[in-house]
Amino acid sequence: MDPNIPRAGRTDGPARPPLLLRITAVTVAAALIWYSLSALNDLAPIEAGDSGNLAHWMNALVAFALAVPMVWAARRFLDRRPWEGLRLTGPREAWRPLLVGVASWLLPAALGLGVCLALGVTITPSAPTAEVVLSLVMVIVLVLLYEALPEELIFRGYLFRNLNTVMSGWATVLSQAVLFGLWGTGLWVFSHGWGVLAERLPLFIGMAVVLGCLRLVTGNLWACVGFHLAFQVGAQGLLSWGLFEVSDLDTVMGTVFMLPFVLGVLTTMLLLRDTGTWSERIPDQVEERIR
Repeated sequence: MDPNIPRAGRTDGPARPPLLLRITAVTVAAALIWYSLSALNDLAPIEAGDSGNLAHWMNALVAFALAVPMVWAARRFLDRRPWEGLRLTGPREAWRPLLVGVASWLLPAALGLGVCLALGVTITPSAPTAEVVLSLVMVIVLVLLYEALPEELIFRGYLFRNLNTVMSGWATVLSQAVLFGLWGTGLWVFSHGWGVLAERLPLFIGMAVVLGCLRLVTGNLWACVGFHLAFQVGAQGLLSWGLFEVSDLDTVMGTVFMLPFVLGVLTTMLLLRDTGTWSERIPDQVEERIR
């Protein structure tokens, strides 16, 4: 046999730290990265209605620049497994699951928007069209760098991959959701106090359950990035940047932003005509060269 031919599919390999230690190390590192961004906010505070200022861009760039290498290092030195196992595929394979993720949010959101308009809710631009378009492009870039890609790479990428080696698919979805909920809520408690606990914890856990289901059904991290990106761009573009005036915010929140989390996974299954594998543990394969 040719010694240069790689042999894939093996689950043995170099000894590595225990699973609990690997998961704890990456979760703590992620928390430290986002906590450290508060120092940047002290240098250039983000004021109300100014979501695109210097501090916001600094946070996004620093979060991306620290989180991605952190996961790469953890994958190489803690997991000792190929990067490909995280299922953040290259550009040729990324576009389809990315669009599936975006569509899984947009299609139910469009249904919710139709309900809003039928109920008489008005959503009107509060800025010129060119300014709205430019601002939305900025939101897309900021969300991708600061939230969608780093957070999905950590939780639905690294943690999901490791947990799924010892848990079934459905248990992995729930476990990573709890970790994401504690992590995200911890960041809010750190900056806003314990009063946000009851609101934020179920919100983050619910969001992570949906994203974990998308990861399981599609088998590709870009679907999670697409859904996360569409949700945050919609939320920030409509609610945070002052680009639109909404006549009935409660109705919009209960339809446009609720329906994607209720129907998003079903939409993904219908688009892919696949329901995923929920009961199996998936070994983390290692590639070796036969010597």
